[in-house]
Amino acid sequence: MMKLNMVRGFLELATLVTLCIAGVGLLLMMVLVILDVSLKYLFNAPVPGTLEMVSFYAMATCAFLPFAYVQKTNHHIVMTLATERMRPKSLRILLAVVHMVSAAYLFLFAWASGVEAIHMSTVGESTSAIHFDILIWPARWCVPVSTFLMGCWMLMQTLLSFTEKTDD
Repeated sequence: MMKLNMVRGFLELATLVTLCIAGVGLLLMMVLVILDVSLKYLFNAPVPGTLEMVSFYAMATCAFLPFAYVQKTNHHIVMTLATERMRPKSLRILLAVVHMVSAAYLFLFAWASGVEAIHMSTVGESTSAIHFDILIWPARWCVPVSTFLMGCWMLMQTLLSFTEKTDD
């Protein structure tokens, strides 16, 4: 149980870090777009590379990095029509199976996207803005990191559902 708590603590920390990075990405996207539009219409001088930085960095961090937090807090969209009348023990078993299958898929997805991220990091993937190139390979790491953490939370929730005391 102590090791499970250590793993859970690490997952909590990793989830908090990814959530904070996503929040910073959201703030930077907002500031950059407001600055770009303001400078464009006030001084006819938009910020070069805004579209690329928002598209490749901010959107990737905002879309993918919160995955683990959403799983941790059970805020994914669920359909309860088929499960609302199930007994707690049956529902727990069903959720465990669904979490294990989903975690396996997420780990496979994390591995495949990680291989792609390694390749793009090695070749130094970039895109051209008007006056300069923008490295976009760092944003590739959002997908494997987020899907791996989400899969870890699914396994953790499965383990916790069978180790914590419940009233069945």
